[in-house]
Amino acid sequence: MIYLDNAATSFFKPKGVQEALVYDLAHSANGGRSGHRYALDAAMKIEDCRRFLLSAFRAPEGDYAVAFTKNCTEALNLGIFGFLREGMRVVTTAYDHNSVLRPLFELEKRGKIELMVVEPDENGVISPAHLDTAMDGAHFCAVSAASNVTGARIDLTALAASAKKHGTVTLVDGAQAVPAVSVDMGKLGFDMLAFPGHKGLHGPQGTGALVFRTDLKLQPLLMGGTGTASDSTFQPTEPPEALEAGTLFAGGIAALHAGAKWSFANRERNRTATKRLAEELIAYLNGLEAEVYTRDPTLGVVSFNLKGKDSAFVANALADKDIAVRGGLHCAPLAHKALGTLGRGAVRASIGADNTEKDIYLFVAALEQISVGRR
Repeated sequence: MIYLDNAATSFFKPKGVQEALVYDLAHSANGGRSGHRYALDAAMKIEDCRRFLLSAFRAPEGDYAVAFTKNCTEALNLGIFGFLREGMRVVTTAYDHNSVLRPLFELEKRGKIELMVVEPDENGVISPAHLDTAMDGAHFCAVSAASNVTGARIDLTALAASAKKHGTVTLVDGAQAVPAVSVDMGKLGFDMLAFPGHKGLHGPQGTGALVFRTDLKLQPLLMGGTGTASDSTFQPTEPPEALEAGTLFAGGIAALHAGAKWSFANRERNRTATKRLAEELIAYLNGLEAEVYTRDPTLGVVSFNLKGKDSAFVANALADKDIAVRGGLHCAPLAHKALGTLGRGAVRASIGADNTEKDIYLFVAALEQISVGRR
């Protein structure tokens, strides 16, 4: 298979990721609940991953903590529902994913918050100036570091400056950007960063995390056993355990740690190779007279449509040729509305760490056949 669906889930997994999962299956134990050797080993692996992630995102330990979740969606919901209070003014963008939009639009529908959505400018990006204007008087800003539809990136330095100027609490969705886009939590002063384990960090599905400032006093999404304050019928308040009710996926977190270490160590090489292949693909697509919506190839996300072809038809035709892409709408309806693709969606090819020039050549050759009606 030629796999070009890495924006949904990375195909390549480092050897250490596989080894961590297999080891956990043979040595299963509940970290933080018992004092025997296997349980302590699981607990240490969880804490090792926390410390690595804090260091990788330059989030000073003590000022920041890491709460593990089952994916980025849960991490974003934890940041949104854990922080927002009635009457707050909230800013997001049209390029954000439904993991951000649906919670916020639901809270607006309930009359709990005032919501402002910043639209992309004529260049197809979220203008720092427009975002800054919207943040004036806002309590909270939830924004994707990069669009999952086009790969368009937010200016994180400008976002941080606006947040500091206006006193706005920030939640950054790093689903498509981590780790290719550097995020220095301490220097930039971001309050929260959500990310999945199974995309750019090359870990397993079922893992994710929220890095957050401990003084935010986030409220938990779930309540239950934490292994701490077990003499009380009330949820403990100390992070991160207060936000991690129930048994954590210890093997998945250990595998996430292995994937994250590999991904950060190889970040520059992967980013350079991914951008180069994306640029080649865009050049080929322009030769096919495709409608290309991606203007920034840095993250390897290339969205397009073949003229006169529905995106789902093209994606299915590619699947018949054993080529994996995504068609349709990409859980980002406002982005598709802004692009004018709400009706037919877009084909998204997302390049990963193990893709090659040959993959791109064969992909384009298949598109040429589909464009002239040969499946």
